[in-house]
Amino acid sequence: MKQTKYSAKDEQELMAFVWSPALSNDPYKFVMAMFPWGKAGTPLAHFKGPRRWQRRVLQTIANHIVKGQIFDLNEVMQLARASGRGIGKSALVAWLVLWFVSTRIGATAIISANTEDQLRKITFAELSKWTAMALNEHWFEVTGITLNPAKWLCTAIERDLQKGTTYWGAIGKLWSEENPDAYAGVHNHDGVMVIFDEASGIPDSIWSVAKGFFTEPTPNRFWFAFSQGRRNSGYFFEIFHKNRDRWDQDQIDARDVEGTDPKVYEDIIDEYGEDSDEARVEVYGLF
Repeated sequence: MKQTKYSAKDEQELMAFVWSPALSNDPYKFVMAMFPWGKAGTPLAHFKGPRRWQRRVLQTIANHIVKGQIFDLNEVMQLARASGRGIGKSALVAWLVLWFVSTRIGATAIISANTEDQLRKITFAELSKWTAMALNEHWFEVTGITLNPAKWLCTAIERDLQKGTTYWGAIGKLWSEENPDAYAGVHNHDGVMVIFDEASGIPDSIWSVAKGFFTEPTPNRFWFAFSQGRRNSGYFFEIFHKNRDRWDQDQIDARDVEGTDPKVYEDIIDEYGEDSDEARVEVYGLF
């Protein structure tokens, strides 16, 4: 079991910093503050911060939060991005989860993917990697497809703040198209975030059940969907078509993303053709 690695005074200062409006209301500031960007001897030694498209998403979320506070709104934020391959979707998912569970005591993040392998070997592997680099990495423990607050932290929260921690953390939620009702069951007044990774492969019945997660009238409700556009049908496809007014949505050409290898995308276009489905899905961020 992890223990706090700071003195009591330093730990209190860290908590005050993480739970401050500056970070809880702005995931971009959280990401910049909590990871060792540019620090020698770390995996981020040669990185200055998120890529432009990631930064725009984080700032869009901050704008949603500020708007809700100004106009006293409790709207569910729904944001979707379709893109080519390799642009950093899994990293963004990890940041969003860590921001949400770090800044909102008691809140629940639910993460699903198109397959169990994607969820275990990519989505949660990425979450584990970024948790290990976070300033508050000792707050959480990643095991399999769950991220739970450390026992010492739960004890402190329940003792000092008299707040329950039973539903606090992130869970990877599997689904069955034959039994979609089994996907239901999560409600949390402290906040709910749902993330669909490789969302194009998640069937409509699961999207329908997921809507029920947001019945508590709290401002801390976020639904994010990220994917390549591998199917010309289904709920993710319709977000960019008949349901486009209900979601903040955008399509991202991987060639426009800094920090990627343009040769990979050129090879796909050369091999399959400019108008091929492979180029549309893997490169252009189209369906």
